[in-house]
Amino acid sequence: MKRRILTMLLAVVASVATAAAQCAMCKSAVETTDNAGFVTALRDGIYLMLVTPYLIAAAIAIGVYLHWRKRRKQFNPWLN
Repeated sequence: MKRRILTMLLAVVASVATAAAQCAMCKSAVETTDNAGFVTALRDGIYLMLVTPYLIAAAIAIGVYLHWRKRRKQFNPWLN
């Protein structure tokens, strides 16, 4: 039990440390410009890179689930 709590605590600390980090090039680009459109576009690009892997994983999971459900009905037609 103590080992599990320690592992979870370590994971939280590690994720907080990486969340505070940022790309040095992105930071310097944002600090040197006064163009609000550039900052917005950079932020939108970061969001796009963040969301895309989750969308791909969700699509694969939905496909696997639908395939599993179709195969289950095929072997037992009494299931809904």
